[in-house]
Amino acid sequence: MNFKKVLQYIFALAIIVAVGYFFYDQFKRNWDAIRTYHFAINFYYIIAAIFVMTIGFLIDTYIWQIFVNYYLPKKLKFWESIALYNTTAMLKYIPGKIWIYAAQIALMSSKGISKAILIYINIVCFICLTFTSTIYVLYYYLFYLQMASWEISILIFILLIVLDFVFIIWNTPIINYLIIPINRIFKREIQPIKIKRMLLIYLQLLYLLGYVPVGIGMYFLAKGIGIEIQFSSILAIIATLCVSLTFGNIAFFSPGGLGIREGTMFVMLKQFSNVETALILPIAMRLIYIIIELLLGIIGILVGIKYGYFPKQAKSRKSNDYRV
Repeated sequence: MNFKKVLQYIFALAIIVAVGYFFYDQFKRNWDAIRTYHFAINFYYIIAAIFVMTIGFLIDTYIWQIFVNYYLPKKLKFWESIALYNTTAMLKYIPGKIWIYAAQIALMSSKGISKAILIYINIVCFICLTFTSTIYVLYYYLFYLQMASWEISILIFILLIVLDFVFIIWNTPIINYLIIPINRIFKREIQPIKIKRMLLIYLQLLYLLGYVPVGIGMYFLAKGIGIEIQFSSILAIIATLCVSLTFGNIAFFSPGGLGIREGTMFVMLKQFSNVETALILPIAMRLIYIIIELLLGIIGILVGIKYGYFPKQAKSRKSNDYRV
């Protein structure tokens, strides 16, 4: 293990410890309020939260499938996408996030898609997700909370849409600039691939849709552990998810955004709820996220093994078909 990787692991551990200490300190300071908090567990709401949020996770899988199928002669089925995408998604808890892409490259090696295209797909998906997250957050702060005048709010929102439009129209040169550090990491020249503009618009609409079930699931989870949040706060909840997920994805050094998401969610929740909610709900959300990711990952592995979707199995299945 080289020095850079050791430093990365140390930095990731330091972030997790720092955020852990922050939550410990907040729990300690607000212990009187938390001690009187009544945990009223409602398993029906918790099961509903897992079910609804899983739909949001599967929308992510579907987005990845659409993008990958755009470059494949033989299209992936949805169950195959679950096997290939959700299995690798579990690797996000290894610091660096590069392991997800390495695993995708390994599992997709027999599908006839290049490493460059897979890396390119993940970069574009991240940019599309960032744009859609920003749309929710700006709408929440500018139009729902009305933190600026109507004229300024409209101007800022139009600027965001223009930036998004610029990315959609000139995505190839923009990505070409952004992949320079990726080229240095992989020590190879990754050439940008042209993407249909309508495909990018469609993906962003799906990302906008994908946040809705996760936001509703977070509301159900709050109800499931006895936290009273009004359903009218659903936009605030979605905005909270957008900010926490974006910061968690940007923090490549943190495994699965661990600590970063929870800290960001605490800051956001404190703006429209009490301190008990801001402390308890982020931790509960992380637990539910892990449960869903493990569930989909295990399903992906079982489906992949059963139907031979993984590389070695795919080769042996083809040879058996040839013999027959």
